[in-house]
Amino acid sequence: MNKTLFLLFLMMFSVGFPACDDDNTNETSAHTEEQNQTSNTTSSDSGTITEWKDGYITYYGQPDSYDKYPYPLPEMEKGYYNVAVGVYFFPDYILGSAYEIKYGDKTIRVIGKDICPDGDNSWFDNTPEGFEYLTGDKALGKVNVKWREIPYYTDKNIVLQVKSGSNNWFLGAYIFNGRYGVAKVELSKDGNKFYEMTPYKYKMFWELQCPFDQYNCDVTVRVTDRYGHVVTSKPLRINPNGTESYDLGGNFEY
Repeated sequence: MNKTLFLLFLMMFSVGFPACDDDNTNETSAHTEEQNQTSNTTSSDSGTITEWKDGYITYYGQPDSYDKYPYPLPEMEKGYYNVAVGVYFFPDYILGSAYEIKYGDKTIRVIGKDICPDGDNSWFDNTPEGFEYLTGDKALGKVNVKWREIPYYTDKNIVLQVKSGSNNWFLGAYIFNGRYGVAKVELSKDGNKFYEMTPYKYKMFWELQCPFDQYNCDVTVRVTDRYGHVVTSKPLRINPNGTESYDLGGNFEY
């Protein structure tokens, strides 16, 4: 092989197999991680989205345990932050609903997971992480923003979780993962006659004295969101003496 052919061979080999660059690899990993933290299961903006409204945000120290939240959402999709919502949002706004908050050219998505005891109906009390990501500076304290209600973009099904303190004659239940805030929860023994559960304050959970002997039977659950979408489960054998979760087999349409 002459010298010219040998050099041509080396050039072809280099193009086909680029050298590794540790600095570039680390930069790409960091960028990917940032995207994971600020993206959702689906990037679609489909579904019912309200108009932008004026509001303001603050931030508060995040509790150490989910048990300290009124609405103990087990796990959120990536890209969402916890937020406490001004008490005067309710009853129109519901714990578990998703919101988008905009400040300048940045936007975050949050889940209403707690309530503020006072304040007007445009107050969002963020976690420090959410506040800092949105504003870039926790020292700002209180910031005027735009906000709107959006669907909770998830591919998961709605889940009913039995609340501690339930028994064979009385059932308390959380409803998680709804793409929109839940407006009504009903139970049926035969799949025909449904009994409406009573929402506890701010719809953080639902409860019902057993209308058919005891809760030691198959129960059909029907859940309706604030826009009228309905999900009806297959018959479920719910254990009222535990805190298990039950997949309702679907989610609200976007």
